[in-house]
Amino acid sequence: MPATTGAAARHVLETLDMAVKGARAYDREDLAERLRTARRLLEDGAVTVHVVGEFKQGKSSLINALLTAPVCPVDDDVATAVPTRIAYAEKLSATAAFESAPGSGGPGWTEPINPSDIAGYVSEAGNPGNSRRLRSVNVGIARQLLSTGLVLIDTPGVGGLGAPANAAAVSSLPQSHAVLFVTDASQELTAAEMRFLTTVRELCPQLLLVLTKTDLYPHWPRILELNRAHLERAGIAVDAVAVSSEIRSLAAKDADQELNNESGFPELVRRINDVLAGAERIAIDTVVVHLRSALSQMEVVATARRDALADPAGVAAQLAALTAAKEKADALRERSSKWQLVLNDGFADIASDVDHDLRSRARTALIEAEAAIDEGDPAQNWPEFENWIRQRLAGEALANYGLFVRRAKEVAQAVGEHFDLAESEIVTAREVAAPVELLDAFTVDAAFVERKAKGAGMAAFQKAYGGFLMFTLLTNMAALGIPAPFGLVPAFLMGRSGFREERKRQLEKRRNEAKQTVRRFVDEFQMQVGKDSRDAIRHVQRELRGAWSERVAELQRSAAAGLAAAQEAARTGESDAGARERIESDLASLAMLRARLDDLAAHLQRVRGEPAGAPR
Repeated sequence: MPATTGAAARHVLETLDMAVKGARAYDREDLAERLRTARRLLEDGAVTVHVVGEFKQGKSSLINALLTAPVCPVDDDVATAVPTRIAYAEKLSATAAFESAPGSGGPGWTEPINPSDIAGYVSEAGNPGNSRRLRSVNVGIARQLLSTGLVLIDTPGVGGLGAPANAAAVSSLPQSHAVLFVTDASQELTAAEMRFLTTVRELCPQLLLVLTKTDLYPHWPRILELNRAHLERAGIAVDAVAVSSEIRSLAAKDADQELNNESGFPELVRRINDVLAGAERIAIDTVVVHLRSALSQMEVVATARRDALADPAGVAAQLAALTAAKEKADALRERSSKWQLVLNDGFADIASDVDHDLRSRARTALIEAEAAIDEGDPAQNWPEFENWIRQRLAGEALANYGLFVRRAKEVAQAVGEHFDLAESEIVTAREVAAPVELLDAFTVDAAFVERKAKGAGMAAFQKAYGGFLMFTLLTNMAALGIPAPFGLVPAFLMGRSGFREERKRQLEKRRNEAKQTVRRFVDEFQMQVGKDSRDAIRHVQRELRGAWSERVAELQRSAAAGLAAAQEAARTGESDAGARERIESDLASLAMLRARLDDLAAHLQRVRGEPAGAPR
C-alpha cells in the first residue's frame, strides 16, 4: 500500500482484516480467500496511464516535462521504439525486459541498465526495428506525482498507431486506468487518429486529448476548437487540454509559477490527480462490496442459530425458508439455470458478431489495397505498401478487439442481472491482449518485385526486327528502290510500340501478382486473428463462468450452513446455556463491521457529494 494511501483506504483495510478473522472463525476459507484477493486492489496502488499518439507528436517530451526530468530520450532524430514504463523509486534506476528466443517458451529476461543508456534501448536510433528484442524498459525515479502510485507508459509511435511495433503497449489499454492521447498543434486530427480514438474510447473509458507544442503554433486555439468539433461529430466524448512542454521545462528551470501556468501543465496534473483519486475510489467501492457480501453470508449462520433459539415455535417456518434458500442456490448451479443460458447465448452471439466484423474489416482493407495497387506499379513502392497494409490490418484487429471487449462487458452485466448480489456489478474476467502482434509473424512473398521490367527489351527488339523485315520484304515485292536504312523508321516505331506493350503487360502481371500476394496475406490475417479471437472469447467465457460459479458455491455453502445451524439449534434448544451469549457476541461483532462500512459510506458521501458504498 502506498505511503500516501488515504484514510478511507486504511479504514477499509482494517475492516477487511477483521472480516477475514471472522470468516476463518466460521470456517469459511472461501470467503477469507476472496477478501484477501480483494485486499490486493488497494495494496497494489498502481494507477497506469498510457501516453499514446502518432510519430513525433511530443509524447516523450510531455512525460519529461510532466516529471521535470529527462527520463525519455527526445531529439529531432530520436523516436521511441519500445514502451517505457516510469514509476516511483527512491533512487534513479532502470531495467530492460527482453523477450525470450522464439520457440523457447521462456518468460524472457530482465536486466538492470544504466539510466544514462536508456536512449540506446528505447529509441529507434539505438534499437532499430527493436533488434534487441525488448519488451519494455522500466524506469524508477523519485517524483511526488509518481509517489501516489502513478505509472506512466510512453508508447512507440513509429509506423503509425496501428503498427505492430506499438502492439504490446496498445493491446494492454483495457488494463489502463486512463489514456493520454497526444497530438500536436500543427494540424487537425487525422482520419487515422480519429479511428484510433474511437477504438481507445471502447478499450479505456478514461481518455484525455492532450494538444502539445502550443509554443510553436500560435493558432493552437483554433486547432483545439476544430479537434473538439471533430470528436463531437464522431460521438467521442473526450476532454482536451493544451500544453507546451518547452515552456514547462523553462518554468521548472527558473521556478517561475506564472510561466508554469502558461504552459498548461497545472491543468494536466489536476486531471491526472483526478484519475488517481478515481482509481482509489473505485478500488474502495469494490472492496466494500466484497466486504458487505462476505458479512451477509456470515450473518446467515449466526442469525439462523439465534432465531431458532429465540423462537422455538417458529422453527418450522424458519427451516422451510432456509430450505427454500438452499434450493434456490442449488438451482443456480444447474446448467439449465437462467444465468448460464444468458452467458452461453451471449458469447455465442459475440463469436458470430466478432467474426463477421473481422471479415468485413478485412474485406474493406483488401478492396482499398487492390485499388491502391491498380493506381501504380507495386514494384516501385512495395516496402511502403507492405508497411501500410500491415498497419491497416493491425488497426482493424485492434478495432475488432475493442468490439469484443465492449460486448463481453455487456454480457457480464446481463448475467449479473440474474443474481440478487451486490457484487454482480464487479464480477469480470481478466482482460486478454489484442492480437495485433500476430502480424509480425506473417510473411509476404514479394518475389514479383525482383522481376520488374525484365524481358521488355527483348520484346521491343523482336517487334523492331519484325517491322524492319516487313518493310524490306514489301519494298522488294513492289520493286521500289527504297534504301534499306529507311526501314529503320518503321522498325523504331514498331519496337517502341512493342516495348510499351510489353511494359504494360508486365505491369498488369505484377499488379495481378501483388493482388494475389495481398489476398493471401489477408487470408492469413483472417485465419490467425480469427483463431486468436475465438480463443479469447472462450477464455473470457470460461473465466466469467468460473467467477459466477464461485459466487454460487459461496451461496450454496452459506445456505447449507444456515440450515444446518438452525437444525442444530432447534435440536439442542436451551440446553447450552452459553449458546445465546456466543451467538449474540458473534452478531455484535458482525454488526460492528457493518457499522464501520456504514460510517465509511457516510464519510465518502460527505467528501464526494454522492452516495458511495451504501448498503444494498
